[in-house]
Amino acid sequence: MQKIKFRPPRLIRVPTDQLSDFAVTMATNKGGCIMGSEDGLNIPQNELPNSATEATPPSPGAIENAVSAEIPHGESEARRLLQRTPGNYLLNQVYGFWFLISLFLLTIIITRKVPTEQYGIYAITQTAYNTILYIFAFGMEDTTTTYVPRVFAEHGTASAALLVRRLLTLRIVTVVIVAAVLLFGMSGIAALVAAIPISGAAGVAAGLRDPVLLSHTTPVALYVLGSSIASLLQAVCAGLMRIRVVFVIGSLTQLAVLGITFVVLQLGWGINSVLWTLAICSLLNATAFIIWQAKFIFTRGATYKQPLLPLIRLSFSAWQTNLIQGALLKQISVILLGIFAISTVAASVNTGYFNLSFQLADGANLLLVTGFGGIASAALAAAFVGNNNERLSRSWQALVKIETLLAAPGLVFCLFNSSTIVLALYGNKYVAVGPLFAIFLFFNIFARILGTTINQYALYVTGKARLVVLSEWAGLVAIIIIGVVLIPTYGAAGALIADGVARIITGILMLAFLWNALPHKYPLGFTLRFLLALTLAALPGILWHPTSRIMLGLSGAIFLVLCAGLLYVIKPLSKEDMTMLDGLNGRLSWYVRWFA
Repeated sequence: MQKIKFRPPRLIRVPTDQLSDFAVTMATNKGGCIMGSEDGLNIPQNELPNSATEATPPSPGAIENAVSAEIPHGESEARRLLQRTPGNYLLNQVYGFWFLISLFLLTIIITRKVPTEQYGIYAITQTAYNTILYIFAFGMEDTTTTYVPRVFAEHGTASAALLVRRLLTLRIVTVVIVAAVLLFGMSGIAALVAAIPISGAAGVAAGLRDPVLLSHTTPVALYVLGSSIASLLQAVCAGLMRIRVVFVIGSLTQLAVLGITFVVLQLGWGINSVLWTLAICSLLNATAFIIWQAKFIFTRGATYKQPLLPLIRLSFSAWQTNLIQGALLKQISVILLGIFAISTVAASVNTGYFNLSFQLADGANLLLVTGFGGIASAALAAAFVGNNNERLSRSWQALVKIETLLAAPGLVFCLFNSSTIVLALYGNKYVAVGPLFAIFLFFNIFARILGTTINQYALYVTGKARLVVLSEWAGLVAIIIIGVVLIPTYGAAGALIADGVARIITGILMLAFLWNALPHKYPLGFTLRFLLALTLAALPGILWHPTSRIMLGLSGAIFLVLCAGLLYVIKPLSKEDMTMLDGLNGRLSWYVRWFA
């Protein structure tokens, strides 16, 4: 075990009646290093060393030896991972925005440079890419962000590297088999996809048998190979709070794709050159990740070997969860809309309205929290180092609050201005989508403030992944029952209500499963105060309905100003929140101190 170096600290006297959940507070000469029960040092107050209360400080050497003895290696690494969480979230959020923008620009370049039939080839190929990657991921990214941080903190770099090598080997074996099947057995893949009991599977299967697609199987296979390996290595970066690697490599890759695609299409090389560009760039992307992380990946001298059976169980559970969340819930609603439609035209209209409302609400829900993808799971895994339920519980509360702070304002503003937003974005043709958008936003707000995503990660970390799957299947059953009851009468509105209620049921079940597992409970007081501030700030939207995009933007700015003022008055953050933020990121706590 390496000796941990600390600067000589100055000890401060703190009244014990102010330490409700903390055992000791220590400030360095530069201030801001707070270590207590939230950081894994569950030191009883009656066991504090005498030097913490005596007026004469001990020598720096004695302090260094005492701190080194009291802070295990796992705890120090866990604290470092947690302290890097805010910065990694911001980088991941920026990268998420850039990734979406780059995809939009790529679509514009292709549609402007190729005929419509060639763009159709590109669309079919993209569907094949995504379908194959989705089905054969097997939840390994969730497993990586759950286990790698904990093994890294508790057993060191070499043991974490051994785990990553084993996961990477499993992924490479899987995707090599998939690539071989793509090259030599595409008809078999089409048969498997056709057997999936979801709407659209038959169409995807027919697309996989398309002769045009079969002529492009080589770039498809290479793209799947590169993207699958890169995806797992991105999860490793998220687990170790090294999103800077993802940001740099991912951004450069997207820039290369855009630039090369523009050049090859300008030269008239057609859509096949675009597919090869994507394939080659995905392989270079995976290679860059391996080279950048080679020093870590190939570190030797592991002292611990993580058993594979728990990883396989979590992967299977995460795979089921992702499949239900990403495909089955929405597709069941689409199937029911088709079954109960009066005519084919009515089915198409209802499905179109449902799909547009669903996408808008999901976009508003995820806009500012996409940066938590992988980061939240890794933070909770780091918090649980040493089976520290106290720190895990506090971290879980903090992440629920942060997600609410980031996502709820946008959702509430969209709820009170739903019809105006739809009119501004899509025009009068889709005016009927406004109320449907509002319905789904209402349920999304409750699903978000329940902390459903964070609850899911917390159950993964505590070894209760099967309860996540149980919650998701309960939601799936609910959407079928409620959909059968409401869709025949209310159409798209009934489908959105069914989907929204299913999300809330899933979130409540996950929260119930966590209730006795964590010492601290759901932050209800914070949620109620925060929603009160948002609701009051959004009330002017009832009377004022902007008629242009500029006025809608002005309305949003006024909403944010009112939110800030009301949050300053209501002060939803507690002293415990600020103490924890001080320990994680002093600058972040400085920005939000007005709301505590």
